[in-house]
Amino acid sequence: MSITQSVTSRRDVTRSSVPRPRRLPPAALTVALLPAIVAVWWVATNSGAVPSILLPTPQQVVESVPRVVLADGFGAQAGRTVLEIVGGFALGASVGFLLGVLLSASDRLRAAYLPFLSALEAIPTVILAPIIIASVGFGVEGKILQAAIACFYAVFITTLSGLGLAEPNAVNLMRSLRATRWQTMVKLRIPTALPVIFGGLQLGATTAIIGAIVSEFIGATGGLGYLMLRYRSGFDTAAYWVIIFIFLVIGLAAYLIVRTVERRVVFWRDSAITRPDLES
Repeated sequence: MSITQSVTSRRDVTRSSVPRPRRLPPAALTVALLPAIVAVWWVATNSGAVPSILLPTPQQVVESVPRVVLADGFGAQAGRTVLEIVGGFALGASVGFLLGVLLSASDRLRAAYLPFLSALEAIPTVILAPIIIASVGFGVEGKILQAAIACFYAVFITTLSGLGLAEPNAVNLMRSLRATRWQTMVKLRIPTALPVIFGGLQLGATTAIIGAIVSEFIGATGGLGYLMLRYRSGFDTAAYWVIIFIFLVIGLAAYLIVRTVERRVVFWRDSAITRPDLES
């Protein structure tokens, strides 16, 4: 054994013998931040720096939770909003994915319709709300449609971008094997694009929630957004903030669901990142 190999092996032994400091899991880091946020909130409201009409104290919000959650009809209102979010996300994500696949398969279609679809994204959904209400009414269908419009573009543009990430050599190999366009799409382009597509799905889940809330603000006869307007008109700020925190919980649940599905479908990405020999 040479001197260099001997020194290297000693360093490896020394590194392996030194215990690594334990790292806090991400969930613990998130929970550790909450007391700091509540402390800042408590100081800001009790010192009078923020008027109580805008932001009540943490204690007032906590005391209002049973009054809001146990109120008659709350379950039906929350279920209606969740239905609008889930339905809008399913519709918008499906249309966005299919259009992304379609435009990625044809340079002519992409050149013809991508500028038009990108320009449509610049139109706020709130402007389209009166037209949608006039077309389908104040029911759940219109809210689902607005949530779908809100989340469509995120899934569409990430799908279109991700499908172009396949290695040219791999594409040429598929062609040399006489693979059809469909086989190349299913067995090469879509698996390569999945990490990017799931990024669009996470963003789309958030924008679907925003789309559903905004649609309930403009014209609705039910839903959590409708409840927020009622509490605001009654100057019940504590209950208003309870609804805001319920939306935070819905957003967190949507993120965790998409993230869990992503880990199961795109399993190779996490397995590559968490390899012990690559961790510092």
